[in-house]
Amino acid sequence: MLSRRELGMVAAGAGALAVAGTADAASHGDAHGAGVSFNVIYPNHDGARFDAAYYRATHAPMVMRIMKPVGSLLIEGVAQNAPGGGTAASPYAMIAHFRFASSAALDAALASPAMAELRADVANFTDIKPTIMIGRTV
Repeated sequence: MLSRRELGMVAAGAGALAVAGTADAASHGDAHGAGVSFNVIYPNHDGARFDAAYYRATHAPMVMRIMKPVGSLLIEGVAQNAPGGGTAASPYAMIAHFRFASSAALDAALASPAMAELRADVANFTDIKPTIMIGRTV
């Protein structure tokens, strides 16, 4: 099994959507009141395929069921005004932020055998290689 650091190295807008759970970090944090976040960042590029509707309706709920975070926030990239007029694609197709009560809770989620199901589902909505960032909610 990969450690959280190794997972981050391998790395399997506007308009935000909370998938489930609205617990704040203070009520579900570690001993210092801060939680741990598991962030999946999908960088956009020419020709990238990202099915945001599938992600919202199927993949994100699967993450909630399998990983059991205390909360989540999905941020879908939108086109931006470009200098000189027109629009430019967002630099990110999606940023998914999942909050965990502790490092131990995140470690348990990442160790779940059901993570294989999550990894296999990625091909159903994107060909983008995401960047993973483990963080601390402050």
